[in-house]
Amino acid sequence: MTLLMLARGCPKFAAMAAILLPSSVAAFGGRCHSLHFSTTIRTLSVLRGGSSSATSDHQYLPISLPDTFKERTEDVHVALLSVLHASRVTRHLQPIGSSDIQTLSKKDASPVTVGDFASQAVALHTIHNTFANSDMYIAEEGSDALRNDEELLEKVWGAVNHVHTGDLNSEEELLKAIDYGQGIGEEDQSLVTKQRVWVLDPIDGTKGFLRGRFLGGQYCIALALIEDGEPVVSVLGCPNLPLPSSESTKAIPYGAWSENEVENDAATCSSNGLFSSSRGCLFVAVRGGGCFEVPLHILEKYLLEQSSPESASANLPWKRLHVTANDGTAKAKHEATFCLGVERGFSDPKGTVLKIAQVIHGPDALIVDDDGIKDIKNSIRMDGQGKYGLLARGDAEYFLRLPKDGYVDFIWDVAAGYLCLKEAGGKMSDSFGRAIDFSDIGKGRKAKLPEHVKGIFGSNGGMFHDALVNAYAEVNGCED
Repeated sequence: MTLLMLARGCPKFAAMAAILLPSSVAAFGGRCHSLHFSTTIRTLSVLRGGSSSATSDHQYLPISLPDTFKERTEDVHVALLSVLHASRVTRHLQPIGSSDIQTLSKKDASPVTVGDFASQAVALHTIHNTFANSDMYIAEEGSDALRNDEELLEKVWGAVNHVHTGDLNSEEELLKAIDYGQGIGEEDQSLVTKQRVWVLDPIDGTKGFLRGRFLGGQYCIALALIEDGEPVVSVLGCPNLPLPSSESTKAIPYGAWSENEVENDAATCSSNGLFSSSRGCLFVAVRGGGCFEVPLHILEKYLLEQSSPESASANLPWKRLHVTANDGTAKAKHEATFCLGVERGFSDPKGTVLKIAQVIHGPDALIVDDDGIKDIKNSIRMDGQGKYGLLARGDAEYFLRLPKDGYVDFIWDVAAGYLCLKEAGGKMSDSFGRAIDFSDIGKGRKAKLPEHVKGIFGSNGGMFHDALVNAYAEVNGCED
């Protein structure tokens, strides 16, 4: 099997950086433990009235959920398992410090990786096993590129098997799973009017994924269930995000790995699964049930160590999240932290965000880096919807995304982060303060927000959200 990648320009970490498929491990004198597991199947005695799958056998993690999730037990378990599988395969594939994993160019020029295809395949296959006939699936990737490139397909298939054996049984089954997200193979044409729509971004923040772990490249698997036009369940799997107590949260760039951490991570990978005790976060939210965080390494532990369907559910250290108090008692608005994307050419092509920061933070809001580029002094820059997780747990207070005129966001870039932020007490709107409308998602397989949505603002609400909207109006001369 083909070696996917080696870290370039960093010989000291070449062995650790190698992302190996099973047959190539021995040739390099080391190994990253290939973990084989099968999904626990449980029979749930009570199915949701009318909207569940026709089968009574459901994929079910042997873990307890927060009491506030009890009305969505089945949906949450399936969503967690789906994102956990996708997090594992992408964690296995993310390079240490270079972007030499095979890529393609999509029509919008963003990179597509082996990880995108592998993540979408395992995630949608997991959900479809439970909700095959009741739900719709909308996701970013299709299988055409793999069907036309045997070598690329071989790499995706090898990566999936290396960390996710037992559920996908053939390359054709993998291709079919990817295409669930495109509606291909849906025999029930009534799906165009289904009330339940799963939306997935298999790697949100692909450029952060390609930036690599050594540089702190962040990305996430973003999954949301939209029911009757409203997000009701969301999961953000962030395999490279430091846990709140980690020193890596203070690194520059945000989340960058130290040499010791790289070495320790390689040792962890060879014996105890793919996630260390300092990195890998999962955020999960249920409408009306709050937003919670749990370390990925703990979820992985219970997945890999599960014994029988009759085993007792494990109690996880679920941490309920709350945004920074938005009435000024914890922070003043001029002290609040911006959490922004790395790729400014996309998220802020006109430099509007910098001007908004100057309105809110004052004349000393900006700094100039060593390359002569202006940036916001009090800010965190990272890729992917994990930014909403940072806002949800109170690590930042402002998020802005202002793409070029005419750009309309895809639902998979918004829905999962929206619910996590909202359930932690925060707020999302467009740049004029208007609520995000999800009501048309899925109708005719519609995958974009309404065209009138101009930009995305997220915050911890209250005076902080008002500050964003008012500053934007000031910078733009109150033009709608």
